[in-house]
Amino acid sequence: MSPRPGRAGLRAAGMAVTALALSGCAEEGDRPLASATLLGLEADQVLVGVEMNLTRAGVRNAVLVADTAFSFQEEGLLQLRNLVITFYGDTGLEEGVLTGRQGEYDFETGNVEVNGQVEVNEALGSKRLVTERLRYVAAVDSLYGDTTFVLYRPGLESRGNSFVSDAQLENVQILNPSFVSDGDASPAGRSAPQ
Repeated sequence: MSPRPGRAGLRAAGMAVTALALSGCAEEGDRPLASATLLGLEADQVLVGVEMNLTRAGVRNAVLVADTAFSFQEEGLLQLRNLVITFYGDTGLEEGVLTGRQGEYDFETGNVEVNGQVEVNEALGSKRLVTERLRYVAAVDSLYGDTTFVLYRPGLESRGNSFVSDAQLENVQILNPSFVSDGDASPAGRSAPQ
């Protein structure tokens, strides 16, 4: 049978454990939980892995997914990074997919402004629109572009400076056409707008 430690020994051991615990807390308290970049943002919230339904008249017509979102509540905006919007028709079937590097969602209107390597692909994959910027207007379920773009359809390539379209690229109005030729809608035939 080993001797029991005295009160002095227990007290010393307790103080050592307490000192270690307090020193650990002090070190953790000195380090911020977020990076300096995130701490410097003026966003009210930073969200990672965002997925939300976009609705019109209470019916889901699209799903928006983004890697990161920065919420600015006073302005009613959500700034998005690496976003994908999947559009659905009245029957619930997928009609098109829009991708972009960044965007801005307006809570009041439901509109989405998309920038940077923007691409819209029709669900069947036969039509594709490539541009640097476009706007999705929820009230009329339409895409608007005011910068150079290329539209690929089977056997046809169209270029212009502005357009209006639906998400499935069925009804595309090229407002300032600059070039039309035989084209290739496949990924191998891609070329960015000039």
